[in-house]
Amino acid sequence: MGLFSNYDSAGPGVPKMPQEKKGFFKFMEVFGRHFWDLAFLNLLYILFCIPIVTIGPATAGLIKVARNYSQERSCFMFHDFWKTFKSSFKQSFPLGLIDIFLVYWTIVMISFYYSFSLEYEIGKLLLVVAISLMLIIFLMHYYIYLLVVSTNLKMKQILKNAFLLTSLGLKSTLISFFTTVGLVVLLLLILLTASNAGIIIDLVIICGWAFSFTAFTVSYNCYPVIRKYVIQPYYDSRGEKNPEFDHLRPASDEDAIFQDKGGTETPIKGGRNTDNKPKKKGNATKSKGSGKRIS
Repeated sequence: MGLFSNYDSAGPGVPKMPQEKKGFFKFMEVFGRHFWDLAFLNLLYILFCIPIVTIGPATAGLIKVARNYSQERSCFMFHDFWKTFKSSFKQSFPLGLIDIFLVYWTIVMISFYYSFSLEYEIGKLLLVVAISLMLIIFLMHYYIYLLVVSTNLKMKQILKNAFLLTSLGLKSTLISFFTTVGLVVLLLLILLTASNAGIIIDLVIICGWAFSFTAFTVSYNCYPVIRKYVIQPYYDSRGEKNPEFDHLRPASDEDAIFQDKGGTETPIKGGRNTDNKPKKKGNATKSKGSGKRIS
């Protein structure tokens, strides 16, 4: 009998299924494990965005690596980033150009309708419509790039699915939205409440983790929605198992590398053999009929 446990009885054995944390605790565990990886990923993303027009393919590479990290898949950062940058270029390059235009269009449109609303009542309605439209497009981006790197759908199907998934995964969408807004507000507060130090802190956060943290959070929350409504139905329709869940399935008897005997072991008496007699020390024995020792 041990001080806190009974070591004479058989143990429960090894669990056949992984015992994982869930929700926020799982997020923090995975994020902490890839904390410095995300810092390097962020710098890699900024570097590839310098030409401006490559924002789309660079974002696809960022999302692919962040998705792999968030879903605990094997990942080689630069290899996966560069491979996705090239393979998704055809779809993500025009997306990046459209995003650049949308940012410019949003600033001009809201400024115009805001000024228009100061003089005419109808302007207030138009301003609300413009902001709502901008918000919907912004939320769709949580799914657009994830669909680009996770499926082989055409762009029309990607945009349609992104629009539907925004409402189907409303909880995940809102969590990602408030996380993104919270990060922007934090950066603005630091910038407005401090002088040179605030600018330096903002630059450190942006260059260090802002983009990769946002991509990681969005992937962690929104990719399961894509898997549930887009990817899993594809495998179900073909009668196949989703390979993403292979690591959660217990190994078959043929594939198992050991046999779990939890709860069936026979207790071993320390220092005694099965006859409860003291064990003999050494490996020498006496032969019959002689006094010589055989080693």
